[in-house]
Amino acid sequence: MLENLKKEFLQPSEEFTPIPFWFWNDYLTEEELDRQMLAFKEKGVDGFVIHPRLGLPEEIGYLTDTYFHYIRYAVKRASQLHMKVVLYDEAMYPSGSCHGQVVRENPAFASRGLRMSDRESAEEGELLIAAVKREGKTWYFWEGPSGGTIRGVHYGEDDGEAGAPASADLMNPEAVALFLQLTHERYYQELKEYFGNTIIGIFTDEPNILGRCSKEGMIAWSGNFLEDFYRQGGNEQDLYLLFADTDSSEGRRAGERYKRAVYERMSRAYYRQIADWCAAHGVAMTGHPEKSTDIGYLQHFTIPCQDIVWRYVAPEEEKAITGEHSTMGKCSSDSARHRGKRRNGNECFGCCGAPEDPYRFTMEDMKWYLDWLFVRGVNMIFPHAFYYSLRDRRKEERPPEVGMHSSFWEDYHIASDYIKRMCGLLTDSVNQAKAAVLCRSEELSWEIAKPLFENQIEFNYLEEELLPSCRIENGCVLIRQQRYPVVITDGKDTPETRDFLRRLEESGGTVLVWNAALTAQKIREAVKPAETFLPPARDLRCTCLRKEGTEFLFLVNEGENSVTTNLRLEDGHICQIWDAWNGTIKQLELPVQEMKLSLGQRESLILVTDRGE
Repeated sequence: MLENLKKEFLQPSEEFTPIPFWFWNDYLTEEELDRQMLAFKEKGVDGFVIHPRLGLPEEIGYLTDTYFHYIRYAVKRASQLHMKVVLYDEAMYPSGSCHGQVVRENPAFASRGLRMSDRESAEEGELLIAAVKREGKTWYFWEGPSGGTIRGVHYGEDDGEAGAPASADLMNPEAVALFLQLTHERYYQELKEYFGNTIIGIFTDEPNILGRCSKEGMIAWSGNFLEDFYRQGGNEQDLYLLFADTDSSEGRRAGERYKRAVYERMSRAYYRQIADWCAAHGVAMTGHPEKSTDIGYLQHFTIPCQDIVWRYVAPEEEKAITGEHSTMGKCSSDSARHRGKRRNGNECFGCCGAPEDPYRFTMEDMKWYLDWLFVRGVNMIFPHAFYYSLRDRRKEERPPEVGMHSSFWEDYHIASDYIKRMCGLLTDSVNQAKAAVLCRSEELSWEIAKPLFENQIEFNYLEEELLPSCRIENGCVLIRQQRYPVVITDGKDTPETRDFLRRLEESGGTVLVWNAALTAQKIREAVKPAETFLPPARDLRCTCLRKEGTEFLFLVNEGENSVTTNLRLEDGHICQIWDAWNGTIKQLELPVQEMKLSLGQRESLILVTDRGE
């Protein structure tokens, strides 16, 4: 088994290629498309996302016959080159509006919202859904068009510009059905012979219910949504709380009911419809929701993803492990592992150039982000982005360029091989986390995760709504291939969750409630990790993987300085050291149970142990 893994490591498969967003942002020609695809292929890039982007000329209108002439050419050529294609479902982003065509065909399908007013007067297109008396005053709740837009592909269609396409009502299943008819069905009619072979998926991108640049003071709403809100336990008095009293316990409860109603409606109207269409047409639904913590929506994706952008995650200021965006790597990977999905991805590097220069992005920077993702279990990489053109203003649109116009393009095969090696190793492996951190559909605690990362205590986020599908056996929570003897909760559990945790404790498991008194040492004593690092190294990240009977430790230095520590295995020995960046394997003369580790800036290592099944 190990010999097969070594061969796959040294000669990584095209299956695990980076699949960059390819910005189609200028006049297209068959010759230039062909030249760029051949350049991708030469550097080990065996796939791409066709992404219509700002700068596409109006002569190549979205979904026109001219547009599809080039789409067909690129897909056919990709098939000849044994490359894979992921289609993108919108003219820029966010998804769901078909470049405004959904609203043009039916203005009633424009995105909608709810506002509160003390005046009994409607604005154009609004409906009164409730009037609530509160503290001697009557408040009126008006549902109406949000005025939201998307970023379009032609100049004059960007945020705040007159031509920005109207966003659609994504909580209206009829509007979403029209979106599917206009986009997905058209792609299928034009390219059906490539679906399920060359075309492997369709990417949906951060759907936004209100749309971008929507009217101020509105919250997401849709037709008949008040009934959904009532079904979650809400009432008319709660409407006032959603706007005016969000911090009180009563207001927080109203907010939770509202968020649950939105989650249920969006799941049903948008995500499930698209997932069903993709499944029926033999392609993966991939992409990501709007928020970094939207783990619940990922259940609908064949390949769940998230999105590193704007340096929300970065080496500086502890951004790697602080704040809601620091959860996104585990968000996609833990959703995948608990729902039995082989791959999970990230649309990465967008607007992640140096703080002082958005165009400056080195291969060393790229490796930091890749390692950040890999050590958290992400095994599919969608680089953002390879630009078709940098002419005129195009180079200024969401840099950096990380493809054939970059300073490191000549050596890009190093990065593509690294991506293939790591994604191959991570796919079909099982991380050996012993701790589960409970989370909700849109709430993942980074506060609990931070000390676990800093103390090399591996964990996975486990959604509360998955508990009914879990088994409790011999003091462990069992789900798919994972076993958790320890569960950590923030204490905001439902009665059903509290009952589950009580049964786990009765079976011999451990339940820890996160609070100021719960130290990393107490968690370590409960988890009993199979690896010990002395002295502790706050910037060291570790995942333990088991694949085909072999156990690996993947170690990453996430800090800006060197890390030095001693690693001791409690059971077993280290036999080999694999370097995925350079593609080398070093056999130790004698297996060791303890070794000194020294990882420099941007360095990672794979240690092969003799532990296994």
